[in-house]
Amino acid sequence: MRVSVVAGISGCELVALDADPSWERQDVLATVPKQAHGHHCQRNIFLGEVELRGPKTLADIGATSSVALTLLLTPLIVATASEDGTAKLWSASSGGSLRTLQGHTGSVYSAVFSPDGQEVLTASEDGTAKLWSGSSGECLRALQGHTGIVYSAVFSPDGQEVLTASEDGTAKLWSRSSGECLRTLQGHTDRTYSAVFSPDGQEVLTASDDCTAKLWSASSGECLRTLQGHTGIVYSAVFSPDGQEVLTASEDGTAKLWSAPSGERLHTLQSHTDGMYSAVFSPDGQEVLTSTGDGTAKLWSRSSGECLRTLQGHTDRTYSAVFSPDGQEVLTASEDGTAKLWSASSGECLCTLQELFYSAVFSPDGQEVLTCSGDGTAKLWSVPSGECLRTLQGHTDAVKSAVFSRLN
Repeated sequence: MRVSVVAGISGCELVALDADPSWERQDVLATVPKQAHGHHCQRNIFLGEVELRGPKTLADIGATSSVALTLLLTPLIVATASEDGTAKLWSASSGGSLRTLQGHTGSVYSAVFSPDGQEVLTASEDGTAKLWSGSSGECLRALQGHTGIVYSAVFSPDGQEVLTASEDGTAKLWSRSSGECLRTLQGHTDRTYSAVFSPDGQEVLTASDDCTAKLWSASSGECLRTLQGHTGIVYSAVFSPDGQEVLTASEDGTAKLWSAPSGERLHTLQSHTDGMYSAVFSPDGQEVLTSTGDGTAKLWSRSSGECLRTLQGHTDRTYSAVFSPDGQEVLTASEDGTAKLWSASSGECLCTLQELFYSAVFSPDGQEVLTCSGDGTAKLWSVPSGECLRTLQGHTDAVKSAVFSRLN
């Protein structure tokens, strides 16, 4: 069918194309000229008031031949969380401070955007999580009920619920709209460091100081499976993109792959000489990336558990390692004061960013890197050159995490 894509503000036609009714959002965006995409912009496609997003196709939203789709561009925002007890929102394009989210009485460990980009969720040392308006900076709801530090807080895939993990050994599910605690996931015997939803939102995965990870029913709060086999703290646990496997990283120097449906251990990834701080899947789910206290990161085959490449060059602990959105590059952050960009296919170091970093992440388009530091700043860097483009300066203590708003 023949459709056109027009700019939301000007109404000018950007492209006319022959589209298939089965096309999703990414298929349409791939046809739009790159200069029209808008750097540092969130891209949304509408047919009238109906948005093309997630798994929806052109047929699903009622597109037929000769219709016009509207491309809306919204400036991309950065959220930072700091030990000074605040979170801040910044313009990704200018580096200017937009709003300060003030109200926590302890360090803020994380700040994340809701799937629709309208709200920000923070987790704090003060034992609470808070929901804030992204547009006004107003605190909308305080999620109170934990008896210890809230280490992490995330939204469900549909954005309707919030999941928190706490020092008190529990995770809690909350209503985003009311702030009511819906379910408490109780069963770990020590601190719960992280809690995440499965891709379909039906299950929850927690990682704990008690050397286990647990899978729970999101609807009932029942513990479905306990993943037991590590001999040290489990720092992180994540689902594979298809939701069929779980990946854990532990102080014992190993990462483990588990079957999500059965809880069976599939592979143990072991060749680091120190504890593993994080382990993540590649965007296509075929590889695993680990970071460790021995200063290296490693790439592994998900199917065989074989170590494919070792990224060696840091001189101190590597706190985090992440893939670029297209899976072609890897970004590591280390206690040696640097972040490094690597080729995922060859393991070659492409460039080194000099700073004291807690973490580093890619922008949604993969063209920039966002880092946060102990000096109270976050920085945006060019991926091709390693040049520092902008410094986000305004916190009065260490910045613990920094994230981009989503391109949804």
